Amino acid sequence: MRISTSGNTAIVTEDCLACKYQRRRCPAYCLFAPYFRHGHEQQLKNMHKLFGSGMVNVIKLVRTLEDPSKKDIAIRTIMVQSDMRAKDPVGGCYRIIQELQHQIECKQAELDQIYYTIAICRAQNAHRLQMQKIDDGDHCQMMNKLPLIGFETEKLANLSIKSDDNTGEK
Repeated sequence: MRISTSGNTAIVTEDCLACKYQRRRCPAYCLFAPYFRHGHEQQLKNMHKLFGSGMVNVIKLVRTLEDPSKKDIAIRTIMVQSDMRAKDPVGGCYRIIQELQHQIECKQAELDQIYYTIAICRAQNAHRLQMQKIDDGDHCQMMNKLPLIGFETEKLANLSIKSDDNTGEK
C-alpha cells in the first residue's frame, strides 16, 4: 500500500498485484501497475506460470524496449499469450494462429471462386452483347436492302409532308 501526499490530502493506493505477489513495495514507476490491478489475479498467475522466476524475465524483456508504446504492446501481448497457454497448454497462441490462417485460406479460396464466377458471367454477357449487335446489324442491313413497294413509299412521303405541315402550323 502506498501513501502519497499532495498538499493537505493523502492518497492511498494499493500495490499492484505483481508487486504484491513478489512481496515488495510497488514503486511509482512500476511497469505492471496499469495492467495488474485488483481483479486480474488469474492473468498474473498465468503470466507467472508461463514466464516464471518472480517475473524478472518479463521485466528484463520489457526494459529492453525504449518506446513506451512498444512496452505497452509487449506487456499486453505477454498477457494474451499467457492466458492462451493457460486455456490450451499444448497449442496456446500457435493453435489459434493456425486456425485463423486456415480460415483465411478458406475465405481466399471462396473469394477466388467468386472472382472466377464473375469473370465467366462477364464473358458470357460480352458474348451475348456481341451476338446481339451482330443480329441487330444484320437486321438493319436486311431492311436497307429490301425494295419498298410503291404505296409504302407514297405513305412515307405523305407522312413526312404532314409532319412538316403540323410543325409549320404551331
